[in-house]
Amino acid sequence: MTPAKNQFLALFSHITRRTHGVGKVPTPWFTKPIASAPMNGWSGPKLVAAVANHGGVPIYPIGYFTDPAAILKDLQAVIPLLSDNGDTDQTDSNTKGDEGAIKTEFLPYAVGFVTFWLDRQGPDLLLKILEGQGDISTTTATKRVSRPPAAVWFSFGDYRPYLKLVRQHGAAGTRVIVQVQTVQEAIDAQQDGVDVIVLQGTESGGHGAQRVRPLLSFIPEVVDALQERHKSSGLKVPAILAAGGISINSQYRAVQALGASGIVIGTGFMPTFESPGPQHAKERLLKTGDGGDTTVRTRIFDELRDFGWPEGYDGRVVRNLVTDREEEDLKTRGLFEPKGANAFKVLRADRTGTQEDWKKAVKDQDWDIIPLWSGTGVGLLKKQMPAAEYMDQLLGDDGKSH
Repeated sequence: MTPAKNQFLALFSHITRRTHGVGKVPTPWFTKPIASAPMNGWSGPKLVAAVANHGGVPIYPIGYFTDPAAILKDLQAVIPLLSDNGDTDQTDSNTKGDEGAIKTEFLPYAVGFVTFWLDRQGPDLLLKILEGQGDISTTTATKRVSRPPAAVWFSFGDYRPYLKLVRQHGAAGTRVIVQVQTVQEAIDAQQDGVDVIVLQGTESGGHGAQRVRPLLSFIPEVVDALQERHKSSGLKVPAILAAGGISINSQYRAVQALGASGIVIGTGFMPTFESPGPQHAKERLLKTGDGGDTTVRTRIFDELRDFGWPEGYDGRVVRNLVTDREEEDLKTRGLFEPKGANAFKVLRADRTGTQEDWKKAVKDQDWDIIPLWSGTGVGLLKKQMPAAEYMDQLLGDDGKSH
């Protein structure tokens, strides 16, 4: 699939691999309509580089940042892992061309922000990243080069103040990706002129809206709504990505048929060799079948972690002792109260149910207590493999039928 034939990839056609030697024709970085989801603890530099090197669009997770210097250092660690990371003579299509053409060289990944957390921390880190401080600056014969990321992703909150900052302080060609959970949010994002809309279905692992529909109905309704506004008002239709429970090629083909330009994959990348997640957690994921039953949506872990998630959001996880006890209390006694100190009274009788238990579980990486975020597609994942091999299987490029 070429960028010219895919709306999502076409948005990034100005981002090319560096060329070496006179007469070399630049080739696009992004050739596969797969974005890796921004997953804290699971999307480190190795996975970001692996996805980018194989033509996908990786999203580095800024998440709950508290140390901007550490984030910038981690972003810089991606650069040596890229398959094309040498100095450039600045003669490719990113840096010259007709008047008005994009002239900035970009890094082949995006960064993902939790918007309500960005509200709390302030925009400084966003501005530093837009300036290219996540790059290991190189020097050519004529100037110092600091490259910004290809795109910025916003989820969970009012992204509009930051969209304005990206437009004001970002380089021309920096794309904006916004994740939405309702048709109206998609319409608003179209009105705001975002480049890419991610439609997150209820099947998605990790955080999402408590009231959100399945992708099967969500995608076509959004497509119809955006197309109608294009016809009536001339508003551009953003590229659409589908997120939620997608693990295999037949699902990719299905959402593509419904109108999505590409897919966002989270759970599917978690067991890959390049993901920084612990091996025993990866093995637990691969042994989890019947994802629609063995995963559950809950707010309990955000209460336990005291991250202050706004009302209206929860997260899908693999069931464990905590979710079982929460469900038991809700069904049999109706006594469950997830606020404050009572949030720690959710463990089985053979545990004390104290905050100390929670801290110990986090230290020990005890997945019977701490959350293993996962989408409903987890039951379709059967073996550990490199990220590139998994991407090929998703797109049906591995020579096997799916």
